[in-house]
This record gives sequence, C-alpha cells and structure tokens, in this order.
Amino acid sequence: MLRLVLFLAVSAVLAWAAVWVAEHPGTVTVQWLGQELILNVGTVLALTLVFIAVVIVLFELLRWLVGLPSRWRISRSRRRELRGYRALTQGLMAAAAGDLRGARIHAREAERCLPANAGLLLLEAQTAQLEGREEVAHLRFRQMLERRDGEFVGLRGLLGQTMKAGDFDEALELARRAYRRSPTTPWVLTTLFDLLTRAEKWDEALSLLSEMQTQKLLDEGEARRKRGILHHLLAGRLRQQDRNAEALSQARKAVRACPSFAPAAVLAAELAMQQGRRRLALSMLEECWRIEPHPEVGRAYAQLDPSETPAQRLQRVDTRLAPLNRDHVETLILQAELAMQAHQWDVARSRLETALTKEHTARVYRLLAELERSAHGNNARAQEWLVKAIDAQPDKAWICEDTGEVLPAWQPFGPSGRFDAVHWGTPPRVATLLGTEQTTYIVPHEETTPAAPETKPEREATRPAKPEASSEAIRAATAG
Repeated sequence: MLRLVLFLAVSAVLAWAAVWVAEHPGTVTVQWLGQELILNVGTVLALTLVFIAVVIVLFELLRWLVGLPSRWRISRSRRRELRGYRALTQGLMAAAAGDLRGARIHAREAERCLPANAGLLLLEAQTAQLEGREEVAHLRFRQMLERRDGEFVGLRGLLGQTMKAGDFDEALELARRAYRRSPTTPWVLTTLFDLLTRAEKWDEALSLLSEMQTQKLLDEGEARRKRGILHHLLAGRLRQQDRNAEALSQARKAVRACPSFAPAAVLAAELAMQQGRRRLALSMLEECWRIEPHPEVGRAYAQLDPSETPAQRLQRVDTRLAPLNRDHVETLILQAELAMQAHQWDVARSRLETALTKEHTARVYRLLAELERSAHGNNARAQEWLVKAIDAQPDKAWICEDTGEVLPAWQPFGPSGRFDAVHWGTPPRVATLLGTEQTTYIVPHEETTPAAPETKPEREATRPAKPEASSEAIRAATAG
C-alpha cells in the first residue's frame, strides 16, 4: 500500500512538472564553434535527463567490470563452503548411523572445503570414536571447548568419554562446568545429579532438586522422596561425626519430606531417643506407621524401651500403634509376634489367622509354624505350615527396580548403580525359590520347646538373603 501511494505521488509531481513546462514555453540558444543552435526548453530537459541516464549506466557497467574478479572469488568460495556444509551434514548423519566408511569420506570432504569450525571438530571426534581412536576424539572435544559455539557439545562429548573410562571425578568437574554454561538443560541436570549422588555430595544434590522439579524432570512425589533420602543420608553422615543435634535436624527434615520412608523414620527415632526425646521418637514412628506400616518401623517401635516386659510392649503397641492402621497385615503380624514373645498364644493365633485371610505370605506361614513349635511342641503341624510357606506369596522386601534383585536392607544405590533404585515391594516368586526373602521376625524371642531338626523345605523357606554383587553404572544422557 505504501509503495502504491509513493508511486502515485511521484507520478503526480512529474505530471505537474510536464504541464508547467508546457504552459511556459521558451527557447535555449547554444553558440559553439561559430555555430548557433536554438532548442526548445522541453527538448533541452529531455536531452539532459537522457545524458544523466547514460552516464549512470556507463558508471555501473564500469563498476561491475571492475568488481567481476572479486565476485567470482566470492561465488567460488560460497560454492565450496556449500559443498563443505553438505558434506558435514551427511558426515554427521553417517556417524550417527554408525556408517564408518561414509563418515570418513564426508569428513575428508568437509575438512577440504571448510575452515576449522565446531561442526567439523564434532564430525572428526565422532569418526574417531567409530574407529576406536578415543585419544583423537578426546583431543577434538578438547579443541571444541576453546570455541564458544562448540563448548557445550564438547563438554557433553568429554562427559561421555570420562564416564565410560570410569573417571567420575573429572566427569563431575565437567558436569559442573556444563551446569554453569546452561543450568536449565535437562541432560545437564540429570547427569550432574547422578554424579553428585555418586560422589556422596548430598548437600549439593539437594540444592539441585528444585531446579529439576522446575524443569519437569521430577514430579512432586519423586522430588519429595529424593529430598527425604538426601536429608536421611546427611543425617547418617552427621551421626557418624557425633554431631547428633544436627543429625536429628536433618532426620526430621527427611521425615517431613517423605514420612512413609521407613529408614528415615527409624533413624530419626533413634536420634531422638539418644537425646532423650522419647515423645518425638514415638510420634515420628507412629506417623510413618499410619501412612505405610513397615516391619523396620514396627521393630524400632517395639524395641524403643528395652526395660519393658513383653506384656508391656504388647500393650503399648495395642494401645498406640495398632489403632493407626488396625486392619493392615503388618499390624496383625507385629501384634502376633509380640504376643508370642509374651507367651499369649491365643492372641498370637488370632492375629495370624486374621492376617492369613488378608495375605497368604510366606512370613505368616512361618510364624504359624513357629507358633505350633513354641506353644504346643507340635513339630508335625509346624512342618505342614512350612511346606505351605514354600509356595506362598513372597514377603515384601527391598528390591532394585532396575535388576529385580532382592536386598537384605535399604541402600541409596541399587546393584545397577542408580541412585534411589531400591524400593519396598513384593519380589517375583523366583526370589523365594532362591531364598532371598526377608528375615522372619520383627522381635526375637526364645522358643519354649526345642525345634525339630531342620528339613530341606524349611531350609529353603528360612535361608537369608544373599543378593549378587553387580557393577555400578551411572545412567546419564551423554552423547558424542
């Protein structure tokens, strides 16, 4: 629209000028070399315009001819650069596809046509990796760190190399540099978090969780659980350093972040008892039991006061702990075990029979067998319960989510090497056949009658867990 208005305005001005010249006629007399030439004013103006146009055309033609060699050189350079970038693109695609021959050919073509740049260094590094020349790839990645446009990719490539080589200290420094360069990139956050936890730098890992949650790398539940675990690990470290007051503070933060995490509640209760805060210890264990009953919490709660008699311990559990989750099978099993310790056999049998209607787990059957031996000395009936335990549903245990291995206790890293890979759950049935179920009793107690000689099925039912050791590995998003 603007161009149309401008065109109309210029046309109007020219038309007005033409009309004005026509309405004011005149002549121009030129005397030169004894000749006299008389021309109309309009003709003189037209000739002047033609002369100016010819001069402009000749000037532009001369300028074009003078600049022709330079333009030819620029055009040739651009065609060469275009071929180089095409070869670079095809080489990167070949390297990503694992085509070593194609990557080599295109890398040579790109190197011939292009000056050194980050993309060419990346292609050379990836080609060297396909060839197995890690030292050459390492050199190219290092060269990329010196270029602003290639620093980030170079850091990622070096991270992958150092982690593959097992140099996790160097990898951590590279991850920190990548975080300073781009603190919101997802792979940087996850890799740095994995390396920080591997190095047991729990406080630094804690500060990273909020950013990971902001970037949607963790949902609220995952973030709260990991935050609780990290506070729990900090509390354990402070306890080892005899800084019990600070340890309790961290342990309480762990319980607040993830109140259902049994190891945190148990540690917090132990620290509170060491400082004479029995009521606080009871409240933290009770809150954990209310959310998700766990054998370790029940064991800690039952053993909180060593001076209690078995009957007093059972009464305290029946009065305070059991009402929080009365119908849960763990509540019934805890009551049954404490009743067996107090020799209240009828109460124990009633709780175990109720538990059996909820879950047919091996632990319930083993407790029934123990009840028959302890209360009546009926080894034949106990053997029947143990036979049923062999084919029963496996007891819940600490399981590595990555490998499926059953562990004797919770640990921050699973056999796979991933942080927070160990969760409480029901293992596959094969775990029972391998004898990896958890220990039977929450509270140890004495038998009133000698146990019968152990048979093969009983050995299989009561064998302690012996998980295989596996090599650790960091799961990080690395490339190169």
